[in-house]
Amino acid sequence: MNIALSIYPVGFCIVVAAAGLVSPTAAQQWEVPRTPEGNPDLQGNWSNQTMTPIERPEGQEPSLTWEEVAQREGRAAAAYESGSRPSDPDRLPLEVGAPVGGYNRVYLDPGMRVAIINGEPRSSLITDPPDGRRPRLTIEAQQIRDEVQVFMESFGPFDNPENRTLADRCIVGFGAHGGPPMTPNYGYNSNYTIVQTADHVMIHTEQVHDTRIIHLREPGPMPDHVRPWFG
Repeated sequence: MNIALSIYPVGFCIVVAAAGLVSPTAAQQWEVPRTPEGNPDLQGNWSNQTMTPIERPEGQEPSLTWEEVAQREGRAAAAYESGSRPSDPDRLPLEVGAPVGGYNRVYLDPGMRVAIINGEPRSSLITDPPDGRRPRLTIEAQQIRDEVQVFMESFGPFDNPENRTLADRCIVGFGAHGGPPMTPNYGYNSNYTIVQTADHVMIHTEQVHDTRIIHLREPGPMPDHVRPWFG
């Protein structure tokens, strides 16, 4: 399964895919920046925010028309503007049980742009399989998911913090922020910092400040008492 991840540095957008965002002509002229050691230089601050879903909605074409892009991005901009308005100080209290909302809009960063892949506005980040959908789970994977669900339900109501998951308690990030792949969560905390040295790459995520350190050379064995979260 191929997933094109929308990565936004300041000022422009790069979609990490087989052929990237740029046109074929521009791609032939562009050279990959490299570190002094000759490795691709990925250092910098990045974001994977996008309004393009991971899976393609059933019945949707692989690519959107530019009119559809304008409509979707226009709705997102209008929602952002509406949600950023000051609250009415004279508003009446909500009825008991009514939804009170969650985060203030300033903390949300769901993405306001459609991902462009090979020059086309795509309807999903998954480009392979051709239907843009996740493959069905294997029997073994479904069994693991079912076992996790049974385990989670065995606690009953969450009436103390120790029953909550590590993600709920913000000990580790939720979703696939730590990666790989680092897929968007369409909510917030979509930023990353990548630092490279001659023999290591560090990926630091905004989500709970999780950090993955990748060895570019064969690492020595870790002490038995050290168990990394991210493998």
